Amino acid sequence: MQWYEEVFVLAALLIGIVLGATGLQHDRHWRAKREHYNNEVRSDKSISGGNEISTGEFDIRISKDGSRFYDDVKLFEFSNLKPGDSREFNFYIKNSGDISVSTLMLSFNVEDLENGKPTAAESLVDNTTDIGELSKNIVITKLSVTKEGQTYTLDQYIGKLLKEINGTSISLLKESLTPGEQLKVTIGFKLKEDAGNECQTDTARITLKHLRRAVSF
Repeated sequence: MQWYEEVFVLAALLIGIVLGATGLQHDRHWRAKREHYNNEVRSDKSISGGNEISTGEFDIRISKDGSRFYDDVKLFEFSNLKPGDSREFNFYIKNSGDISVSTLMLSFNVEDLENGKPTAAESLVDNTTDIGELSKNIVITKLSVTKEGQTYTLDQYIGKLLKEINGTSISLLKESLTPGEQLKVTIGFKLKEDAGNECQTDTARITLKHLRRAVSF
């Protein structure tokens, strides 16, 4: 009889544990549902969508007269020069983009050519019939920049031969060129008075290149 009582007590204890665990699970279930409901009622959120990072347009253009600007345009052509002749031309550079430009460099790329068959006089003194000598006889007489009515001269290049500044990067800006701003560049040169017959029928093909950099922050 005592054995049965012990078994009954043990069985009752096990049942109590099972019921207790079931009740605990049931209580946890309702508590979780209540907390979820409270979170839904109390929750709030702010959304910021469609955010973007983009770059501005970097666009420098040139013009012969300041009216219409292009990416590529022929600025000058002078022919039939005689020793002592001088020429001068202007061109304009505009910041057509939306980023300020802090550095603007001008580079002369010069190619000396023999323009056709050498004349009889040239043949007597010219030993390089496939390469011209004109850039060695052209002197820079003027190089200036005008921006917002203020003109400054790049004196360090005045008096130099075109050949000497070939490939040289020349800084044009003293301050940034902001979007929409433009400047005028004036270049003058002279064919040396003592230029000899070796320059006859020669051509100097000049490409002006511009290197620009945006403002650094």
